[in-house]
Amino acid sequence: MNLNVQTIFWMDAFLYLMLHAAIWYGLARFRSPVVVMWSVSGILSALSLCVMGSRGWLSTDVVVVVGLFLMAAGNWGRQVALRSLNGPASPMWLCASGGANVAFLALSYGLQFSGSPESTIMLVFYVFYAFNCLEYFFAGKRIALTHDKKGADSVMWAGLILSVTLGVKALAMMAGVGAEDLYEHSWDHALVFIGQFTAIMLLCVGFMQIFVDQDHRRKIATEQQLAREQEQAALSFQHAQDLSALLTEREEIIRQLTLSNKSAGMGALVASFAHELNQPLTANLLHAELLQAKLEEAQRERSTPNLAFLTQVANAVVHDTQRAADIIRKLRNLFRMSKGEYTALKLNEVVQEVLDLVQSKMKDANIGCTVDWDPHLRVHGDATQLQQVVLNLLNNAIDALTESGCDKPELRISGKALGDQLHLEVEDNGPGIAPERAEDVFNLFKTSKSQGMGVGLWLSRSIVEMHGGRLTFQSEPGLRTVFTLRLPLLNETMLG
Repeated sequence: MNLNVQTIFWMDAFLYLMLHAAIWYGLARFRSPVVVMWSVSGILSALSLCVMGSRGWLSTDVVVVVGLFLMAAGNWGRQVALRSLNGPASPMWLCASGGANVAFLALSYGLQFSGSPESTIMLVFYVFYAFNCLEYFFAGKRIALTHDKKGADSVMWAGLILSVTLGVKALAMMAGVGAEDLYEHSWDHALVFIGQFTAIMLLCVGFMQIFVDQDHRRKIATEQQLAREQEQAALSFQHAQDLSALLTEREEIIRQLTLSNKSAGMGALVASFAHELNQPLTANLLHAELLQAKLEEAQRERSTPNLAFLTQVANAVVHDTQRAADIIRKLRNLFRMSKGEYTALKLNEVVQEVLDLVQSKMKDANIGCTVDWDPHLRVHGDATQLQQVVLNLLNNAIDALTESGCDKPELRISGKALGDQLHLEVEDNGPGIAPERAEDVFNLFKTSKSQGMGVGLWLSRSIVEMHGGRLTFQSEPGLRTVFTLRLPLLNETMLG
């Protein structure tokens, strides 16, 4: 029994153990399954060399069975670890590689228990691993495409050294110039051990370089991703600020357009407003003249004025004055500059105030009007802006009926709840809207009126959308047109 060669086996085993244990300890902070697999595989290879160096202390069967199994498991584990650096190893490769190792072990065990000579088992061992270790060379070439080139080169050179030294050993045995005993002093054994020492150091150094480089690249990628996300967050914040400014500007433009649109339509309502105000003012003048006449009469005749009659006339003056003040209030509300103040509103009251203002205009055009409304329906919105929407819809309907020359012009206004929405419909039996004009109805600066601005319906739809609603229309040319305003209902819970 040659203890010197056995000592080399144990020295080789110690090298395997120290290198892989150092990798396990040094890279433990990464908590990587690949590092654990690599280190455990190296420890298995170290145990295999210990078993192979223990013939004489252990039976030959135990040395062959246990030693070859541990060597195959350790070598295959390191190859799987290298394949897993860029993600899980391919199932096809795992099956092929694992199958080759199983076939090798089955052949070796068959030769051992069939009584084949030790040299045959050794030859099968060296031939198998001469080809099997080429996997390290090809793994290094693949890794060089995406990882540290120095580490990949170390793995490639380790694979070449292992394959060449083991191949030379196999050729020497086949040529009859190599040692056929496991512990025999020979040049080919020395070559194999030198190759083992060199290759295992290159493999471990290369693996560490590759893994550290991979972690460094991952950190850089994470920092770059974080920088991109921070940049995107900053851009999103800037966009949010810009959008907020744009929305504020949009609301201001809509408020200004609302006032301009009201002013532009003022000419059409002047006669109506004058008529409405003229009635109470004329009545006040007549009542005041009557009071003056009665008082002068009582003074001339030195009689007591009829207090009951004078009280009745004074009450009439108060009533007409209040009526005039109410008309002025409605006008002031209509032309008030909106501040975007949203409150709970009864939309029927908004509609009624606008109806009062256009009532004289409808009478002059002999337009009949029917109103069907549920007075309990409420919405959340800006009263001035919604008045503008209703005024636009009513003015458009009145203008259409006036221009149509219809015998019995009719305007119908209805309000009802459908689901969680309030539906306000303004319908007229005018000439309708021609199909070719349907797409331009809500477009800005598009109008069929000679004196129109083309702002009213676009503005109305913008206001309705700001209130979370929709404004649509349906028209049957020659029969009718219906504009439908949909707004979210304000329920009792929201009011509370």
